Amino acid sequence: MASEKPVTRSKDNITKQQVTEYLRKHPDFLKDNAELMEILAPPEIDLGGNVVDLQHHMLGKLQKGLSSLKNKYEGLVLSSRDNMSTLHQVHEAVLSLMRAPALEQLLEIIAMDLPAFFNVDIVRLGIESEAAEFYENKFGEQNASGIAFLEAGLIDKTMSKEKSVLLVADTTKNFIYGFEQIFADCSGIIESAALLRMRLPSSQRGVLLAFGVRIKDHFHEGQGTELLTFLAQIIEHRLDQCLSDSGIAHLI
Repeated sequence: MASEKPVTRSKDNITKQQVTEYLRKHPDFLKDNAELMEILAPPEIDLGGNVVDLQHHMLGKLQKGLSSLKNKYEGLVLSSRDNMSTLHQVHEAVLSLMRAPALEQLLEIIAMDLPAFFNVDIVRLGIESEAAEFYENKFGEQNASGIAFLEAGLIDKTMSKEKSVLLVADTTKNFIYGFEQIFADCSGIIESAALLRMRLPSSQRGVLLAFGVRIKDHFHEGQGTELLTFLAQIIEHRLDQCLSDSGIAHLI
């Protein structure tokens, strides 16, 4: 039996003839590498007159469909990974919040730990209070997270009464009412934000949890908000509980 003549390769590009010879000797190549069907241009047969080569168009449509499906699948995988990461972050944060023994430790977790948990630059807990009229919010350069007093009714004006979560991709393009008060001393560096509405059950006082980052599009409207809403509910419950236990709820 004569041995197969080896396919020679030029020093530069592989020639059309070499490709043809290889495929003739390996008829199962496309069956074993079906993903190539997505990118190979199907041949169009000239049937003459006004007769359309339906096979050519159907194969082209199939290729577009496969490409679209692949893109959606890759997007779903990335979205699932992000959701799993967020789920882990929320679980860790909730455990820390539930373990806080008193108000001081709870506020410390919100200001010091939540920025690290969620990889954001600033976390502000804004509380609507009459004290906002007399108290100026001031924050240091080392840690700009913490508690801010907000004027009564500001949260409704910021988010409208219908929204419980507001995600802003670009704060330079989307006007946020009270933005400079919420992010006092650092509003100039915040380019994307997430705002979560809360209300303390015992006093019906409005509270706002605000995340701020220096990068645009960190938060955007397409993101899911269920986990963030759950986090806000935990903070709402624990803050109301700790304020009541501390005996200073009436002072703010």
